[in-house]
Amino acid sequence: MNEEYKIKYVKKSIPNYVEKNTVLNILTNDVTSFTHGFHKYPAKFIPQVPKWAINKCLNMSQRKLILDPFCGSGTTLVESMLAGHNTIGIDIDPLSSLISKVKTTPLNIKELLKISNWLIESIKKKKKGCFTPDCKTIEHWFTKDSINKLSVIRTLINQITERFGNKKFVKDIQEFLLICFSSIIRRVSNTDNESQKTYVSHTKLKKPEEVYTLFFSQLDYFIKRISYFSETVNSKVNSKVNSKVNSKVICADSSQSLYKSLNGKKIDLAITSPPYIKAIDYIYNQMAELFWIGDIFDLQTQSLQNSKKKAYIGTKHIHKVEFKDFTPYNTTFGINKLDNKLKKVYDTDKKYGHKHSYITYKYFTDMEKHFIEVAKCLSSGTPYIMVVGDSMVSNVSFDTSDFLIDIAKRNGFKIKHKWGYVIKNRYMRFDRKGRGGIIKIDWVLNFTRI
Repeated sequence: MNEEYKIKYVKKSIPNYVEKNTVLNILTNDVTSFTHGFHKYPAKFIPQVPKWAINKCLNMSQRKLILDPFCGSGTTLVESMLAGHNTIGIDIDPLSSLISKVKTTPLNIKELLKISNWLIESIKKKKKGCFTPDCKTIEHWFTKDSINKLSVIRTLINQITERFGNKKFVKDIQEFLLICFSSIIRRVSNTDNESQKTYVSHTKLKKPEEVYTLFFSQLDYFIKRISYFSETVNSKVNSKVNSKVNSKVICADSSQSLYKSLNGKKIDLAITSPPYIKAIDYIYNQMAELFWIGDIFDLQTQSLQNSKKKAYIGTKHIHKVEFKDFTPYNTTFGINKLDNKLKKVYDTDKKYGHKHSYITYKYFTDMEKHFIEVAKCLSSGTPYIMVVGDSMVSNVSFDTSDFLIDIAKRNGFKIKHKWGYVIKNRYMRFDRKGRGGIIKIDWVLNFTRI
């Protein structure tokens, strides 16, 4: 952490005004309320940040439209709806997009209880499922008992629209149950629960949790949380037009055709947390889940997953042919400090420097494309709150937040304020042994469209 910043302790919520050059230590455990705790998800930011941004930037008496162009598991979307605003979330990852949709879709609780009770009773009666993951090594990842019981649950969830009809509210409930199902998969597998990667440890043996006990418990938790969320959101009716708060989630790349994806809608506030350099491999992280629900996204096999992940911003998965002609000496970014950092990675890391300097260069290039796209979607004066952590690449520190400020400035934005907060509650507590490290501070960048 930069020594010029001072730590300030705050309880529960973030004050509207945060003094410049301040890092907040937020004393709260309230990060899983409503539907926030539905599904484990790596590197998500805390709900207090979008809540702060909404309170600070919007007139709470009027309904607005909030955009999150890297919505991940939907933290911004949930907080936007709880505050009475409509929201649009965009994310390239299909499982993340479905998690976001489920977390922000109010349900008919009477119908939910009817269908979930049928599911529970059917699970208790059914001895064998007919769903089989498209994975030849499935018994490496799961015990035979887990495989059979997961197959039973997935088979029955697949039958919901057959039994209860194809209406939208039934499909919404089916997706809700799929995400509840997905949320237990890592814990009932042989794979380590907290690693960034999906792998089976041979030194730290794991005893998987029993599938049905965990699923029934998780379903009870999900139903209570979605009931509370639905009741809260449905109460926020705009009496003038008799309309309820709504959310839309789009699975797309926010560095390409963002304006087209939004269909020209007027955005009143944008809040997001983009990927880090050498980003977490979300597909690898979600591999156990994708064995069981990946067919929904055409990601049921590792070859399909490997093909998809190449399109993610910050991805490490690139072929040598893509960077064979690249050097940071013949291809520069136009920001001196950044170009010098890229050269340092290239020169000092004899094994991976060529690849890592290209990955980092491509990250900032993709983020520049993103700023260009977002600028098309925001009117003059519209605030854009971005949360990002700095990074280490090949033992070279990158002040990602400052570089993104420079990039934003040359693409239609001005920076009004920057402050940080200490990251505490982590999912996936991994250390990259000097290659990336645990990011300790998230920086909050308060931009305005010029």
